[in-house]
Amino acid sequence: MGVYKPFAALLTAVLSFSLMQTMVIPALPDIQRQLGASTTAASWVLSAFLLTASVATGLLGRLGDMFGKRRLLLISLSLFAAGTLVCALADSIGLLIVGRAVQGMAAASFPLAFGLVRDEFPRERVPAAIGLISATFGIGFGVGLVIAGVIVATLAWQWIFWIGLAMILLATAAVAVFVRESPVRSPSRG
Repeated sequence: MGVYKPFAALLTAVLSFSLMQTMVIPALPDIQRQLGASTTAASWVLSAFLLTASVATGLLGRLGDMFGKRRLLLISLSLFAAGTLVCALADSIGLLIVGRAVQGMAAASFPLAFGLVRDEFPRERVPAAIGLISATFGIGFGVGLVIAGVIVATLAWQWIFWIGLAMILLATAAVAVFVRESPVRSPSRG
C-alpha cells in the first residue's frame, strides 16, 4: 500500500478540521440574525470551539501516545462528526455553541496525524510529510474563509456543517481503511 493512501487519509482528516475551524466565521452575521442571538452569544460559537480545542489537543494527543494514535484519531473524528451534526441541526444559539464545543475536541487530529507520520513513515519522508500536513492546515484555514461565504450566499449557514460533515465522514472512513495503528506507545507515569 505504501505511504500514499495513509498520507492522503491523514491529509483529509487535517483538512476537514482546518476548514471547519474557519468556515463558521463568515457565517456569524447570518447565524446571529437567524437564531436571534446577541453579539456576545454569537462570539461563543468561536470561543467554545477554541476553548475545547486547546484542552483536547493535549489530552487526546497524550491518550493517543498511551492507547494508540489511530484509535484516538478515529475517536476524535467521531466526536468531530457528532459535533458537526449537532451544529447542522441547531435551532438555537445554545445548541450551536454545544456543537462547536464538541467539534473542538477534534483538534487532536493535528498532533495525532504528526505522530502517525513519525511512527509509520520512512524516516527520510517524515520532514516532507509533516511539512505538507502543516501546509494543508494553513491552506484549509484560508480556503475555509473563502468558500464559506459562497456557501452562505448560495445556500444557508447550515450547509457549512452539512458539507463539513460529508468531508469528516470521508476522512474517518479513509483513516479507518488506510491508516495502520502505530505500535509505538508511551505508557503513563504512575
